[in-house]
Amino acid sequence: MPFDPHLFQLYLVAAMVLVITPGPDSLLVLSRGLTEGRRAGFVATAGITVGNVIQALLAAVGVSALIAASPVLFDALRYAGAAYLAWIGTRALWGAVQARRNGGGTAEPVRPPPASTRVVFVNALLTNLLNPKIILFYLAFVPQFVAPELGSVALQTFTYGIILGGLGCLYLLGVAAASAGAARALLTSRTVHGVLDAVAGVLFLGFAVRLLLTERRFA
Repeated sequence: MPFDPHLFQLYLVAAMVLVITPGPDSLLVLSRGLTEGRRAGFVATAGITVGNVIQALLAAVGVSALIAASPVLFDALRYAGAAYLAWIGTRALWGAVQARRNGGGTAEPVRPPPASTRVVFVNALLTNLLNPKIILFYLAFVPQFVAPELGSVALQTFTYGIILGGLGCLYLLGVAAASAGAARALLTSRTVHGVLDAVAGVLFLGFAVRLLLTERRFA
């Protein structure tokens, strides 16, 4: 794939910075790893990675541009994404309340049964696909590194998206592995489990509010 070498190097640096910036995807993998173990974190990473591939494909064929250009479609996606993040946050806060009612201590913490692989995957996929900020990223950020004179703009856009998704996948796999290791030490305490749920709930609700405030500006 022909890339401008200078633009490609700049893109890799920028992409790595974006990948390690905290957001709903990384928080979801972290919370799954902490509460349900390494496997759940890996499954969530797979869902998010598939979402990134779909987002890259939509941007390459022009669907993302159509959504961003339509106030109705963009707002519908924005509201759906915010509602979904708020739902995840509310569930986490409810888990914190239940942990508090059950009391502290370290003996046999009371936790809900882990979600199925399918549920974890679909939740992660929807968290990614319902985030219009990713659409704006592809429309405002990626074109700065595309060189039309070197080949198909659509193919370059898709390839850049795959690169970003690959870097994100590697990072999230590390997050899942690390969080699962910490979980073995931390989740023997009901109190710690409740605190983690509370923090995750507040952060997800914050992401929901921030998504509601997202403006449809990408030029």
